[in-house]
Amino acid sequence: MYTSAYAYRQPMAAVGFALAPPSAFQSCWYYSLYTQIAQQQLYEYQAWFMSMDRDRSGTLTSLELQSLVIGGFPLGLETATKLIKVFDHNRNGQIDFYEYAALHQFVNNLYRCFVVNDRNLSGTIDAYEIHNSLTSAGFVLPFHTVNLFFLKISPLGTGIIFTQYLGLCASIALARSLFEWNDPMRTGVIHIGLGQLYDMFALV
Repeated sequence: MYTSAYAYRQPMAAVGFALAPPSAFQSCWYYSLYTQIAQQQLYEYQAWFMSMDRDRSGTLTSLELQSLVIGGFPLGLETATKLIKVFDHNRNGQIDFYEYAALHQFVNNLYRCFVVNDRNLSGTIDAYEIHNSLTSAGFVLPFHTVNLFFLKISPLGTGIIFTQYLGLCASIALARSLFEWNDPMRTGVIHIGLGQLYDMFALV
């Protein structure tokens, strides 16, 4: 049986914030995730953001984000670090509220896709179900590509649990972010040198 995607301690009271994110954020692919969030949800997300921002810096690090509990499973440092990288546009190892809100919506959408595709309620999904769920989440990839990501996590081809699935999806989303950050004109083609390639691999 599935529980709510998120489990937090009681959120702190939200304070006022600008609903319109910076223009640089609006140029990112994940801005579309932000636009899916209703205003009341934004205030709820801000309260959760504040509850994790322990040093009151106005940003979250992977150490702070790892406390998030999803579907009964703690996010963990590895997945939190990867998710930070996906939404960290200036690559300083931290995300602001707007980036967090998009991240929150990303994980929420993936959780729904996971539940829908786990038709036998086993708590795991296989490569074909992952391919279907990614398509539903807006990531249209060939099955063989999805299967390569899947076999990195499950070499024997057995089903994976949600946190593993989330890590897989975060890897795919990070590839999308890295490509986009190197394609500022949105041509769909990037030209990179070996040094840039090394930098990209270092982030994956």
